[in-house]
Amino acid sequence: MRNKISKLFVGLAVLLMIVALADTNYAQRRVRRPVYSQQQVEQLLERIEERSDTFSNQLNKSLDRSRLDGGATEDAITERVRELENATDELRREYDHNDTRGENRPEARNILNIATEVNRIMIRRNFSRQAENSWVRLRAELNTLARIYQLPAVGARSYRFVAARNTVPVRNTTPVRRPTIIRGYSQQQVEQLLERIEERTDAFSNQLNKSLDRSRLDGSRAEDNIADRARELENATDELRREFDHNDSRGENRPEAEKVLISATTIDRLMRSRNFGGQTESTWVVLRTELNTLARLYGLSAVGSRNYR
Repeated sequence: MRNKISKLFVGLAVLLMIVALADTNYAQRRVRRPVYSQQQVEQLLERIEERSDTFSNQLNKSLDRSRLDGGATEDAITERVRELENATDELRREYDHNDTRGENRPEARNILNIATEVNRIMIRRNFSRQAENSWVRLRAELNTLARIYQLPAVGARSYRFVAARNTVPVRNTTPVRRPTIIRGYSQQQVEQLLERIEERTDAFSNQLNKSLDRSRLDGSRAEDNIADRARELENATDELRREFDHNDSRGENRPEAEKVLISATTIDRLMRSRNFGGQTESTWVVLRTELNTLARLYGLSAVGSRNYR
């Protein structure tokens, strides 16, 4: 009998120890979860606002010293940064009204959405070290914001940026996806193609600029003319991708696609008439292949066709 009672007590003691350990582990897990006070969030929003202004100033200085100065591409980049500044101002203003109850999650997501587009620009282009360092600091603060609101970090694929228009507010501009198809391509496949074209256009433009800097054309009017043609192609691809996001995949963007191919044909003729070096020519061949896929998709003539004037 005593043995049974002893075993019972031992069993109860073991059970109580297991429960106590489980409670301790649960409590430790809860402690590890980041909890931010209202004051800490306000301080973070203030830092984000200040770092956004610093980044904007550094980027503008870098653009003023670059080949993009005065061009449409410069205007597009500064517009993205301006939208980021406006979005951070809006979140801080709304947060002051709504306190720390999470009502501002849409505003926080809008910031991260725009920041992802800015991050994509920073990755694809070369800016001054000061501009890049200020972006790294700002991005770190923005990722802290993402954790507070339990949102993906800057750069996540779940963010899909659509440029604001004069009649459309910046907020809540994520396009509605529909299962429509152009010539056997799904919307996702078209989006991936446009993304590749945009990236390869930037890579080609960078290689072409390097080639021009090492050539006899450096600093001449001919160099400016060639650089302008490359810039026109960049702007046209940006416009096509932006319009595709607005209009879905029903073929409304044929005029924008044709504009891209007309610009590409002008560059193709330049590439054939001049020697820009192996690396530049290789990047052009890769880009031209993607552009010809775009032409087939929209039922248009290939790059270099006489149909393009």
